[in-house]
Amino acid sequence: MCGILLCRDPGRQFNDEHVEFAEAQPIEIPGGLDAQARWIASTLPCIAARGPNFASWRGSAEYSTAWFSSVLSLRQPFTKQSLVVDGRYVLQFNGELYNDEIEFNDTQYIADMLARGEASIPDIIARLDGEFAYTIYDTEDQKYYFGRDAIGKRSLSYYVNTSKDQLYVSSVTGRVEDIEFRDCIAGIIYIYDAKNQHLDDSNHISDPYTVSPLVDENFTERGEHIEKLHFQLNLAVEKRINSIHPNHIENSPISVLFSGGLDCSVIVALICNQLSGKARKTVELLNVGFENPRTGLVPSDSPDRKLAIESYKTLQHLYPDIDIRLIEIDVPYEEYLRAKPKVIDLMFPKQTEMDLSIAIAFYFASKGEGSITDKSTKGKIAYQRKGIVLFSGLGADELYGGYHKFANKSFPDLQIELTRQINNIHDRNLNRDDKVIASNGVEIRYPFLDSSVVKFSTEDLPINYKINKLILRDLAATKLSLGSISQEPKRAIQFGSKSAKMTKDGNKHGTDRLT
Repeated sequence: MCGILLCRDPGRQFNDEHVEFAEAQPIEIPGGLDAQARWIASTLPCIAARGPNFASWRGSAEYSTAWFSSVLSLRQPFTKQSLVVDGRYVLQFNGELYNDEIEFNDTQYIADMLARGEASIPDIIARLDGEFAYTIYDTEDQKYYFGRDAIGKRSLSYYVNTSKDQLYVSSVTGRVEDIEFRDCIAGIIYIYDAKNQHLDDSNHISDPYTVSPLVDENFTERGEHIEKLHFQLNLAVEKRINSIHPNHIENSPISVLFSGGLDCSVIVALICNQLSGKARKTVELLNVGFENPRTGLVPSDSPDRKLAIESYKTLQHLYPDIDIRLIEIDVPYEEYLRAKPKVIDLMFPKQTEMDLSIAIAFYFASKGEGSITDKSTKGKIAYQRKGIVLFSGLGADELYGGYHKFANKSFPDLQIELTRQINNIHDRNLNRDDKVIASNGVEIRYPFLDSSVVKFSTEDLPINYKINKLILRDLAATKLSLGSISQEPKRAIQFGSKSAKMTKDGNKHGTDRLT
């Protein structure tokens, strides 16, 4: 995980300088006090928080551009950013790549392809397999390339003013009134030509996903499809585990955002299967519950907490050789109120009650300050999450028809709706979630949104396997022995954790704008 900030502005004097900041070193960049400079200064700490191990500021008077990058070190060897490649390109990369030919650092992998000049920049980007956002500046052609992967698993926003030849690109922007930022659409390679002061947004990494209308009326291929999905998910989890090798934390745990429900329990089971026989043996389950003054419930009464405890016991029984820790993260109402302005700022431009209730749940869950049950005394002891890579079950509902509103749709209508859901997940969920989760200096990974899993699930799975996640429930029961977990109904995080409708003004709707 890294943070990206690029500022091109011929009306501003960027000095030729390269300043590096070590871990925990204060970030200070001089500048004027106009609106853009104030925004840059206020955004730097947000970018730095995403990559707490290293940061750098690179300014160029010749190109009227500055780059600020931060790095969370997860790939050996450690590679500083931004990276100047072959004296021609300036590269910023945020994410993880899983291409088979990558041996070491994925940022260096991109840099090597640029240096070899074996393909155009759009072709290089189209080859990348993973969860990423990027900026690349070609100083020779004076073109800026930026964007997100085909699903949009990393946040990225931009502002362009062609009349002033201004371009700003950032992982997170915060609330800003004077600069109209837009979230990058997943899979588009944006190209800003500084010679002609023109933004081209017509280049796509790949075609949009289309859900197959195929129906297997008698479920004759049910067993075969379960086997294929299990293979694809297992491979997606394996790739996301094997690419974790931070040299500053030995054998660090893997953390999972955990409600106790079907999707995240499947991910935990797949992780535990992968960890058998390996040095890394600890899995942290991050479960959040809120004190809700409207309902009078305390965090331990939240539905997700009760379910998480039961599912945790099942997983412990299935994997006795894995040190599974359930971290119970209790959020008092006063702490919710203190964090609320920060979360609203981070998730911008999302501004609805529902966005806040989801974002703040992920914010506290990923922060990981809670308690675990002491194995010897059976009492609760304070515990801080140690894992810096978090896994999520996001994407299962979109791929396998998990939302309640899908239940009674005809197959043609369900095909249309699922196609829309998977192609819109970058805007509906991922941009917002990445901004708040990464602010805690961690990286989130999504096995269900692996490119091969999505391709198989959209193109090959019959549509009638996607009623109430039938295929995933079958997999959980038959391949992972998850028992009653495989039948758990869908419950949105804001209702399971009780982060929705926190005040006695209970007539607010999720779609209402924040006031």
